Amino acid sequence: MNKKAQLMLWVILAIFLVAAMILFLYIDIKPTITTNQEFNPESYMDKCVRQYVDEVVEKMLPQGGFVNPENTKTYNGINVTYLCQNKGNYLPCVNQHPMLLNEMKSEIINYIQPKIEKCFSDFKTEVEKRDGKVEYGITNMNLNFGPKRIYIFIDKKTTMAFGEETRNIPDYRIEIINPLYDLASVAIEIASQEANYCYFEYVGYMILHPEFKITKFTFDDSTKVYTIEDKSSSKKINIAVRGCAIPPGI
Repeated sequence: MNKKAQLMLWVILAIFLVAAMILFLYIDIKPTITTNQEFNPESYMDKCVRQYVDEVVEKMLPQGGFVNPENTKTYNGINVTYLCQNKGNYLPCVNQHPMLLNEMKSEIINYIQPKIEKCFSDFKTEVEKRDGKVEYGITNMNLNFGPKRIYIFIDKKTTMAFGEETRNIPDYRIEIINPLYDLASVAIEIASQEANYCYFEYVGYMILHPEFKITKFTFDDSTKVYTIEDKSSSKKINIAVRGCAIPPGI
């Protein structure tokens, strides 16, 4: 009798559990989504800025850090910027871009600023479709580099309202993981040593800095194209150098 009672108890418990699971699956439980979760300006702009920063960096790196390079050497179908160059013979190259990092900052800002303004406009349109309101202040943008990072600061006051609910966002701060600064720093070191010594010991540099892979291709006109790769991300920058050239036949 005790065994039958225990068996019956387990059967009732099992039926109860199955019924509870079926009830849970068929009940329509809808999460409560607030206005700020649906329309989050910070998240929207973070995604927008990341998209366009990644886009412009992908254009810049193969070309030596510029969107539309001017003084270049064609390598594998890519116009690679001369960071250090002397068009004559025998003499060391002269650094063509001593403020390379600042030039890169300007390249990125000039590329992304109009696109980001469109993102703000598109966001406002979406909010207004839902009977909300968005008001913006003047846009000021700043950009800084750090190891493995690009920092974007957008000073643009934003006020968003849905009915009686209002949000104020004073600015936007975005941190993007990207090795542009690290690659550019190596490129600057190469240009500096080529200008001083007509040579860069890239094999020894890789031993001291195993996070990078550096290769060199030398053209008949003594132009050298260095390719610097950040191993962790597989992103690469190309730079061209020409100095201490020896005329053909000598």
